[in-house]
Amino acid sequence: MPTHKLRNWKRLKLTTLVTLASIAAHGGAYAGEIAGLPPQLPTFLERDLHVTFINDFLGRGGSVDDYRTQQSVISATVADRWIIVLDHSLLTLSDEPSSGRIDQLSVSLGYELMRSDRDGETDELMIGTGLRSVGRFAGERIQNGFHRLVGSGIEELDYVGKTGTDLSVWFDAQRYRMLRDSSDDGLLNSWRMGYQIRAASLATSAGQWDSVLSVQAVISRPTVDVWLGIRSDWRSGYDDAVLRETASAEDDMALVLGARLGPLVIETVQQFNNKASYGQIQLVSSASDAHSYGKSRLGLDLGVLLPEVQLRLAARLPMRLLTSERSRWRESLLIGLGYGKPQYKNNTAMFTRSRQIDAGIELERPLSDDSNWLSTYVAAGAGWRDERLTREGEFQDESSATFGRVVITASAGVRASLWSYMDRWRLRLQLGLVGRVPVEDATAAITDQSFEVQRSAVDLMFAATLDFE
Repeated sequence: MPTHKLRNWKRLKLTTLVTLASIAAHGGAYAGEIAGLPPQLPTFLERDLHVTFINDFLGRGGSVDDYRTQQSVISATVADRWIIVLDHSLLTLSDEPSSGRIDQLSVSLGYELMRSDRDGETDELMIGTGLRSVGRFAGERIQNGFHRLVGSGIEELDYVGKTGTDLSVWFDAQRYRMLRDSSDDGLLNSWRMGYQIRAASLATSAGQWDSVLSVQAVISRPTVDVWLGIRSDWRSGYDDAVLRETASAEDDMALVLGARLGPLVIETVQQFNNKASYGQIQLVSSASDAHSYGKSRLGLDLGVLLPEVQLRLAARLPMRLLTSERSRWRESLLIGLGYGKPQYKNNTAMFTRSRQIDAGIELERPLSDDSNWLSTYVAAGAGWRDERLTREGEFQDESSATFGRVVITASAGVRASLWSYMDRWRLRLQLGLVGRVPVEDATAAITDQSFEVQRSAVDLMFAATLDFE
């Protein structure tokens, strides 16, 4: 491997590990992106699939989980000039007397009304519409499931306030100008230098109005970008206590520092007046990341399941049992391990320690005959899962017996290329569904109370996939 590519790959692994450790170590964010809008990136970057996780890592952090404590965004190009954005946010408020929590779920469809790409100049205008809902969307289970996974405290806040769905409309305008191309002279002789301006706004049928304006200086090299600038956010029209306090925390001017290395983007936002901060990690994939569809020697998947938060590690070994050598389907023996301590239904004092091992067959093939950038997969198998209920808080030492059962497993989803080196290996982003059905349920008892365990479930999975070819 060339020395410079080896150095970039080592930096990418180190940065990813540091970022993931920071996610686990910090509790909550004070602010976030506007729910329903595509997260910001340098305008000149291709981004056919874009996944964003926002928390208070890479910031000053906080002692409590309050306001927009976690946010996840998926944006994807679904057709020429069309983009779909899915946003899930957890909003909490611990201050009395208006303490409580509420979840926010948004879906938007955007259209690229105008885009102009010239030498060192990019202009883009997108408009869109969508739905933004507030209510109970598994936020409590996700938050406490992550907290128990890393040994953090439990957030016991009731769901309060309004529920419902509102129509949203929005626009997103961006401009990039290169001020200097790379040259052979000067301190940053191999870097391009430029600036980016973004103005975006979203309004809902309930009278909520969210806007952002940012100006950033950007320096770039192939596969690397660094930016520094300011952004100002405005929020208005919120009447519910949790929503209103979250909007107030997000309404401020902030310093922005971000960097991209290949598919990995890390950004921190430090507010000036509210003394709040948050950070985000983003994975960006484009169709230009495709490479030859060769034979895989080994595949490794490291993922997290939601809303029943569990970690899953899987290995894929090539085999030919159901397919022939001429088939476009790539067949693998799938061996998986899972662990977690998700919250038991809506009970913040009860958690299910779960462990699972399973094996099965996976079939995968590119969605297009012309490109292997995006592929789809399906898998089925069986395994063994054991579960034990534990009661936390004042009943910290109480737990049930352990119940083990055979489970039938199935999964399906897509994988998108992120980073590759020739035909030796490639890093991919995996999005899919994972389901399980036990052959028999069980009843666990704690202090004369009975609880059903070994239940069927379907979870969403985010995973990083490393293929050795």
